Amino acid sequence: MFSLSLPHRSAVAAAAALAAVACGTVISAAPASAAYDCPGGLFCGFDHRDGNGMFVQIDANCLLHDIGNGGIGDRLTSYWNRTGKTVGVYNWTGERWQLLVSVPDNGRGNILIGSDNQADALKVCD
Repeated sequence: MFSLSLPHRSAVAAAAALAAVACGTVISAAPASAAYDCPGGLFCGFDHRDGNGMFVQIDANCLLHDIGNGGIGDRLTSYWNRTGKTVGVYNWTGERWQLLVSVPDNGRGNILIGSDNQADALKVCD
């Protein structure tokens, strides 16, 4: 079994963070107890149900944020949209972007079970 030593894990995490920032995504850690904690003006994605385990924040710029290419795809379980705009949550099928859910401003909740942990992109102004 292959495993990374501690210094390599840090390098991988730093590279993922730089790639995410380059595509307009801000990676942020939040306390596990901060259910649905999301600053105004951002779309926040959470690893767990009911707004727990924040792993991504994106700004309100009208564009496609490719979180899969940033190394954090296939993790979205719940969300809160505070961008002031509609956000589309997409899965890359290998051939096209498939809309999983369209989230209106101030929409928050859990991804449906059939679409859980499939999001590869978040498109603001969808």
